Amino acid sequence: MQRIVSKLALASTLVLSSLGCARAYYPPPPPPPPQVSAAPTIVEIAERNGFSMGRQDGARAAQLGQLFHARHTRAFRVTPGYDPQMGPYDVYRNAFRRAYLNGYRKGYYR
Repeated sequence: MQRIVSKLALASTLVLSSLGCARAYYPPPPPPPPQVSAAPTIVEIAERNGFSMGRQDGARAAQLGQLFHARHTRAFRVTPGYDPQMGPYDVYRNAFRRAYLNGYRKGYYR
């Protein structure tokens, strides 16, 4: 009987001592909230318009055998597609022209 009690005491000591070494579990943080897709900004609209027009005009100029004169085109001067409700004209014009020149170069040289 004494042997069983001593084995039981030893087993309970081992069990209790191993419980103290256990790590606490912390769940991972929740995922970030999904991004809300906002309407495109004035710069994004200007870049999209400018690049596509520039690429078309550049490809047309190359096909017709014209010289590379991106800054002399009507679209570069007029910067079409602007709406006053979008924001300041200067911001649209600068972004449009920068994208137009890139698109013209891509279209001209393919």
